[in-house]
Amino acid sequence: MFVWAVKFGTYKNKFLIQMKNRTVKVTAANIGVAREMFGLFIAYCLNKDDSEVEDDVLLIPVPSKDALKNAATYRSLEMLEEAMVGRDFEDRVTDGVRWTKKLAKSHEGGHHNREYWKPHLEVIADVDGKDVVLIDDVLSTGGTLLAMMEVLEEAGANVLFAVVCGKTVYDCQLKPYGRQEIELVNEIHEYEGE
Repeated sequence: MFVWAVKFGTYKNKFLIQMKNRTVKVTAANIGVAREMFGLFIAYCLNKDDSEVEDDVLLIPVPSKDALKNAATYRSLEMLEEAMVGRDFEDRVTDGVRWTKKLAKSHEGGHHNREYWKPHLEVIADVDGKDVVLIDDVLSTGGTLLAMMEVLEEAGANVLFAVVCGKTVYDCQLKPYGRQEIELVNEIHEYEGE
């Protein structure tokens, strides 16, 4: 429910957010708290003592499928802008990459690898010589994140890391919640379905 609320900014079902010293019950009346908490997590990741992040870093959302070149805005950009309101790095949110054509959503056309996504991504911001942190709603295979990293690096950016709201879990033995660090070099292929 949390990832849904962050991704779409809409209410589906009530759920709880467990914080260090309190629990927040999220309902239709306070659904915005989900994006607020994601923004808090992003700021935490950017401000960690071991972080390489400088004040001039660009926060670039992985574009949602509605992020076409001629669109005024798109869902994942709005998600990130809303999440960062009133936080450090709020002014570093950057519309940096767009899709060159309309593509099927992952759940409509199956998962694709980075080689599929990469030719359809276009860098539209000046990223040459700049540090970048990618922001995404869900990590499934990592194909889109890896394609984003490659097109940005080819345009001269230094991609430091990515922050994602949630991860698709195929193995019930894995811990589904909490902070997790994943080194993403190749796509993740955990699903062993029939």
